[in-house]
Amino acid sequence: MKKVVIVGNNGKVFVKDALNEDVLKEFSTVFEAIKYSIENNLQIPDQAYNGEFIRDENGFIYFNGKDFEYANGDLLVDTKRCFNCGWITIWNEILDENKNTRECYVCPKCGFVEACNPIIEEMAEGE
Repeated sequence: MKKVVIVGNNGKVFVKDALNEDVLKEFSTVFEAIKYSIENNLQIPDQAYNGEFIRDENGFIYFNGKDFEYANGDLLVDTKRCFNCGWITIWNEILDENKNTRECYVCPKCGFVEACNPIIEEMAEGE
């Protein structure tokens, strides 16, 4: 499935090839661009719960049915969907409220933290 991005500029909305940024079609609304993409079997970037297309510093992020990936097919490792906002959480080392080092999934968009290791209940007194 060909990956595309949907971008707006000066009141126009464009469906562009995600790899070379060639304009495939122009629309007046995002809804029309998404509808066109779906009807033509084009893969749009994954969306958060608020409808915003998900991207990071490396580009837009797509869901292939199993994993998250970039337009070029590179997989994102140690990621999952944020339960709070629908963005992509990243496995990261953090300090908890007791200054203990823990590895957790952290959402760069809303700051939600989940699925930490070790789980606090598992930590022995004094660790």
